[in-house]
Amino acid sequence: MRLRHRSWSDRIVSENKDIGIRLENLSEESLKGFDRLEIGSGLGGFLLACSERFPESRILGVEVAYNAFATALKKLSPHKDRQKNFLLVNAPIEKIFPYLPGDCLDAIYINFPDPWPKKRQQHRRLSSIPLQHEYYRLLKSGGKLYFRTDNVALFEDSVAYFQKCGLFDIETISPFYSEKVDFLPPTEYERKFRSRGVDIHLIIATKK
Repeated sequence: MRLRHRSWSDRIVSENKDIGIRLENLSEESLKGFDRLEIGSGLGGFLLACSERFPESRILGVEVAYNAFATALKKLSPHKDRQKNFLLVNAPIEKIFPYLPGDCLDAIYINFPDPWPKKRQQHRRLSSIPLQHEYYRLLKSGGKLYFRTDNVALFEDSVAYFQKCGLFDIETISPFYSEKVDFLPPTEYERKFRSRGVDIHLIIATKK
């Protein structure tokens, strides 16, 4: 997510170190006890909604872009005294994996990731087979990965990646409507795309 740097960004990050951590300050201790993971938290709306929906869980959000990270913290900070079950980390997801133990997650959420449409870029997709091996390691038996996109090519390619990898049982819902389920709150992107008449596609991958 590309956002302009705001004059308040550094102040917001500095004031909210209890709910937002940068890569250089990470430790295994800081990431203990989380059972849900969102990769690519963007502006923080889904992380906040997930925190409300699953108050018994601890939800970890990861956002690589600093300006989106700061903007999300600004949205999240008014809720942190009431909702104490989320943390947002500013880092690439590949840097987070070593801090997380195996079989620790009930769910992984990937919402509207960059489609990386060019052939030379596709190894960077969040549904790539090497990353699926990490997701498999992190999920508990029967744990689920939810992959949501508006990009038809990414959706179809990702289904093929999951089938080739063979570590997950997969279900697809296309088109997908968040208001028809009780396990996936809508995101900012979903609202925007749906208002334009764009279909949303969902993959549910269950660890075998």
